[in-house]
Amino acid sequence: MANKIFLLLKIRWIRSRWFAFVWFTFIFSGFVNAQSSDSYKVFDEKSDTLQNTYFLNRLNNQFNLRRAELQKALKSKKKLLKRQEAIRKWYSEKVGQLPPKTQLNPAFSDKVEMGTYTIQKVAFESKPNHHVTGLFYVPTVGQRPFPAVYIPCGHTKVAKANEDYQKAARLFALNGFVVLQADPICQGERFQYLNENGNPVTREGTYMHEQLGHALLLTGKNTLIEELEDNIRCLDFLEQQPCVDRNKLAVAGHSGGGTQTTYLTAFDRRVKASTPVCYIATSENKLNTIGSQDGCQQLWGEGKAGVEEQDFLFMAAPTPVRILATEEDFFSIKGARLAYNDLKAMYSVLNIPEKADMVSCPGEHGWHKPLREASVQWMKRWLQNDSSSVAEPDQIGYFEDIKQVNVCPTGQVMTSFPGEKSVSDFTRERVKKCAQNRKEFQGKHSLAERITMIKQLVGYEEPGGKVKVEYMGSVKHSTFSVEKLLIRRDDKTAFALPALLYTPEKKKDRYPATIIVSQYGKNDSLTQSVITEELQKGAMVLAVDVCNTGELKDNRKIDSNNCEFWIAKLPLFEGKTLLAYRAEDILLAADYLKKLEATDPENISLVSIGFTGPAALHAGVFDPLFSNIKLIGTIDTWEDVANANHSKDQLGNVVPDALNYYDLPDLMRLMPRTSVDMVSPADAEGKNIEY
Repeated sequence: MANKIFLLLKIRWIRSRWFAFVWFTFIFSGFVNAQSSDSYKVFDEKSDTLQNTYFLNRLNNQFNLRRAELQKALKSKKKLLKRQEAIRKWYSEKVGQLPPKTQLNPAFSDKVEMGTYTIQKVAFESKPNHHVTGLFYVPTVGQRPFPAVYIPCGHTKVAKANEDYQKAARLFALNGFVVLQADPICQGERFQYLNENGNPVTREGTYMHEQLGHALLLTGKNTLIEELEDNIRCLDFLEQQPCVDRNKLAVAGHSGGGTQTTYLTAFDRRVKASTPVCYIATSENKLNTIGSQDGCQQLWGEGKAGVEEQDFLFMAAPTPVRILATEEDFFSIKGARLAYNDLKAMYSVLNIPEKADMVSCPGEHGWHKPLREASVQWMKRWLQNDSSSVAEPDQIGYFEDIKQVNVCPTGQVMTSFPGEKSVSDFTRERVKKCAQNRKEFQGKHSLAERITMIKQLVGYEEPGGKVKVEYMGSVKHSTFSVEKLLIRRDDKTAFALPALLYTPEKKKDRYPATIIVSQYGKNDSLTQSVITEELQKGAMVLAVDVCNTGELKDNRKIDSNNCEFWIAKLPLFEGKTLLAYRAEDILLAADYLKKLEATDPENISLVSIGFTGPAALHAGVFDPLFSNIKLIGTIDTWEDVANANHSKDQLGNVVPDALNYYDLPDLMRLMPRTSVDMVSPADAEGKNIEY
């Protein structure tokens, strides 16, 4: 509320809506049609993958640096243990303070006798009113207490009901292990976004994980950490069972479950053996081949920290780890072998090479029978002191009817347990805590210190060196002329920004100037109407396609909730943000514009359309050169995104941990000489709000 009141006081609100700008478009239709032609395309060649190439080049430099640092550490056990301690510390700080452990309140039901083991349904509260659903397998023969294996499920809609996962759990039980096989959030019976009819609002699994991640990141968390918290409580559940030897806990999981296995193995010292399946293949290989992964696959800033997937397994050393992989997986077998070679080298320096192993088999992505057998055999070796081979019976079976697997009466925790809390409910509680943290931080630090912190959070880098501009041609109209430009950083590897410089025909010694950036690109009809409006005021206009807009737009991995998935994840892994790149692009263009002889450097404005708005605000803070900033159709606060059950196209604006230090309205206070106009603000889903 305070943010809203401040906005009303600080900003000269313009109560117009989108139709006003569409109206401009119709009035100047002749101009618009001219602008839409190929004559206003700046690049002569394919340009939509330029930024991806640049980002990967920066990431690959980080991977090379990590390789070099690892080689230094491998020279002695002392150096290697020092590296292990450092990356463990980084990981712990990234996870942050865990929620207090509360009563699990397990509820068991529907025990099924399977001969040498039983299967029972169970639900328990990992946090108050936040239930985990699972299947609990207990051997009926052998001596108690038994070693236990936790199986976090991978990305399938049915989660614990998946055939391969059920067969893996049964094979463990047949070989004398207690097993908990549980649904992760957004899968199985734990969909987090349901409509009034009890149906998912968006697709399950990776899509829901990604949506949750946008809100969580703003509060200093992500979906991976949310899953980790649940997984820790799953180990707590096993530890509390009388039939379990609490000193012999293990974890095994496939695909997204392999991710959970890896990060849990790294974090929780109770894990005494581990088999991640069809996940480990190095982030370097994945990002350079299949591209960005969803919000539960990585932590932000892993590249900057010099941490690879196999490093998370090494954090657990001397825990025995066996990497399992398939030869035709979309997670490259080459990457899996590279990761294993690293891990083996590290375990060898610690004089425990026998505790790092890898098994692969023919086939596509899946927890196939040979890998299930290899997983169970590894656990028997280290937890039962039995190195004999394991053979899965042909008739091991599985429950085909989902009703035989479902724990909840409705098949979903959100509609089965009164007062059930979703991840979004807990995130909204975190947002309130963030507001307190933000107030405290701002009260203790000067404006300059706050700006420094903002730069660190977004990963802003001052555009250094001389701006380089390449002229690509010009077009003359009766009342103005247009120059096509490529604006470059002083970096030979960087991509250029395509831009159009509009100069009114009416001569002036000094023109007021306006930079325009748009989610839709410089040639979009709405953008063109704003250009026309500025030209009518007598201003010189520089319309620029900043990162991932216009001619630079990368259309890979686009879905209905996120049009920037492919590109925005790369800076996050690097330890930066797409927002920072855009702010740098804006200031690069401004640096060029203010040095033109025809420009009045005291009268430069900035107009942003759509989701480029937050970057425009940051640019205004990082360099107070703008006399006015106009934001059209953009969000006015990150709290709305973090509080929403669902957001659209916000990943490019997400700054991890930002809400603990500042929100978008706070940026206004950091640029006192700049007036800000906001036209048709948008909510978290990109819909316009009328004030």
